[in-house]
Amino acid sequence: MSTKTLPASALLLGIAGWIPFWIPVALSAHALLTGRSAAAEEWMFTVYAGLILSFLGGVRWGREIMARDVPDLAVLSASVAPSVLGLMGALIHWAGHPYFAWMLLAISLLVMMAWDRQAAARGELPAWFGRLRLILTLGAVGSAIAMILLYLLARS
Repeated sequence: MSTKTLPASALLLGIAGWIPFWIPVALSAHALLTGRSAAAEEWMFTVYAGLILSFLGGVRWGREIMARDVPDLAVLSASVAPSVLGLMGALIHWAGHPYFAWMLLAISLLVMMAWDRQAAARGELPAWFGRLRLILTLGAVGSAIAMILLYLLARS
């Protein structure tokens, strides 16, 4: 298989990974329509987005340790940043500002996508991975925008 062909398995599993992003959106919309709190759904969204950021950092850590006998400290450090940002998102949410957490998480997902797409363009990651990251990030960031809008609607 060419490294340019997006494997169906990666695409299907990636799109399945949207489910935990979009279920909290749907349940939050339902909560808004029925007048109940969506606090649990909002928290679920924040936690999952943080987990996905950690996963993406792990992809970059794994790539770096496989590519070199002595991994680059800057790359390893940068690959830990998504986990820290995910934790920051959880702490910001816990402090009572979930919409700021979702903005941080969405921006972090976009930054990781840009890094991954650049790496794919340079041949450090398979070319298909850059395209996959674009598709998956659009779904994840779209869900964060939806969460923010629902949150603001519920409080207006």
